[in-house]
Amino acid sequence: MDSNTTENTRQEIQSAQHETRPEANLEIPQRQRPSVLESNGYHIQDTIGKGAFSIVKKAFSKSHNRVVAIKIVSKLKATKDVLNKFLPREIELVRGLRHANLIRFYECIETTMRFYIVMQCAENGSLLQLIRKEKMLPEVRAKLFFNQLLNAVEYIHRKGVVHRDIKCENIVFDEKFDLKLIDFGFARGNMQPISAGGKMKPVLSKTFCGSHAYASPEILKSIPYIPQLSDIWAVGIVLYTMVIGRLPFSNEENISTLLKQVSAGPKFPSDRCISEECKDVIVKILRPAQTRISIEEMRRLPWCSGKESGYDDTGNKKTLEKKIKLDRTSNHSSENGSEITDINDNSGYNPLSTSAIVYNRKKAVPN
Repeated sequence: MDSNTTENTRQEIQSAQHETRPEANLEIPQRQRPSVLESNGYHIQDTIGKGAFSIVKKAFSKSHNRVVAIKIVSKLKATKDVLNKFLPREIELVRGLRHANLIRFYECIETTMRFYIVMQCAENGSLLQLIRKEKMLPEVRAKLFFNQLLNAVEYIHRKGVVHRDIKCENIVFDEKFDLKLIDFGFARGNMQPISAGGKMKPVLSKTFCGSHAYASPEILKSIPYIPQLSDIWAVGIVLYTMVIGRLPFSNEENISTLLKQVSAGPKFPSDRCISEECKDVIVKILRPAQTRISIEEMRRLPWCSGKESGYDDTGNKKTLEKKIKLDRTSNHSSENGSEITDINDNSGYNPLSTSAIVYNRKKAVPN
């Protein structure tokens, strides 16, 4: 075979190799099955939160004609306690709660692999994000949010429900900036006081859960506690954080150090202009359980009732000079305080997240 024949043969082979068959260019449409959420009328949008075993997506709901938040919990990643105890309890509780200051639950879809928990979307993020942005809130605004939080906590307590994980991360705002309490992952129902010997006896809790910085002294001591009083303690931590811009006690895991700070009581830094009425509320909340103020008693305090709060209805400081003089003569400092940026918030806005710390030094037994 001469060289010309060899070259022609080689070119023909190369041409054949590069030739595309007519049917190879035809795109055969793949008919995809709709996802579980799509088949239920949800159009998925952005991711707005992530957890260890869950992800929170924003979605548009055709049936509700609004944007909702959907928490997707993986059954493969979640622990047995979460799947068998905390998550079913959470879903059962939120189904029966309906209040203007609680995030609204719509439905739960369960498959072999996942839970899809559909709830109201909080367009304006969390209180933690707001404080980080604004450093601290003026009293008039803090008072509004505080009273809304009290409304939510008072309501769930009347229903026999305790939250056990109240913190700035679990407080969010809707499109009108109305406060919503979220995340009932460590909540417990049927906690109304029971009648015993002609007296009402509180039901004690033995699950030591939540975040260290918001934990009451009785929880830190790992003794059975009245969960309603611990919820109130956490509400006081939230109030302090709103008006001061930092946590009153450190967020470290050294329980003995934290207990010393808690026993000493909250300190009010001299560079914050806080009314004496507001300080009075905080001090009466952040005290031992035996003398801790109740929500009903809180309502009668001047700062909560709106009487002589130090601010007028528009938020102007009407006694600014007086308060500054008081603060400058105070010996209190913020050396034990923890900046709000120290709060463990690696998930952003994560509604209904089952993400608190169970920190009983022994094995925590849910109760």
